[in-house]
Amino acid sequence: MVKRIVLACSVLAIMNACSSGASFAPKGWQPIAGQPNAWSTGSGSTLQEYRYDASSFGGMLSDLASQVAIDALIRHHGTKLQTNPFGPCPGAAGLATVRLYAGKVLQEGFTVRNGQAVRVRYVRPAEAPIDPNVTQAMRAALCPF
Repeated sequence: MVKRIVLACSVLAIMNACSSGASFAPKGWQPIAGQPNAWSTGSGSTLQEYRYDASSFGGMLSDLASQVAIDALIRHHGTKLQTNPFGPCPGAAGLATVRLYAGKVLQEGFTVRNGQAVRVRYVRPAEAPIDPNVTQAMRAALCPF
């Protein structure tokens, strides 16, 4: 009887862990209402936003890097784009940085894993330092486990 209870509790714990899914939110940030996988902190001129997206992808990291660069240049005409390896896991992920007109910076991290393109987008005021919780969230989302 005790073995059945322990087994049932173990199964429930595993099911709960699997159903909750991993959260790639920066620590302490709040969900953006009505937008899945999107979080924010601050308000007004200090507002920062972070988004996570994973979608089916049949290419390699270099293909995704090209797609990210093209998307950034199309969406943000005339802006300066810089793409580099993502420091915490170079060779496994990239980071594109775009200066936006509104005095903001967009940083988009990207990787290809298990047939999926994983992209995270971080928008912050240009004068604001990078939030260390965002760096940690990007590492969790982009670097191989």
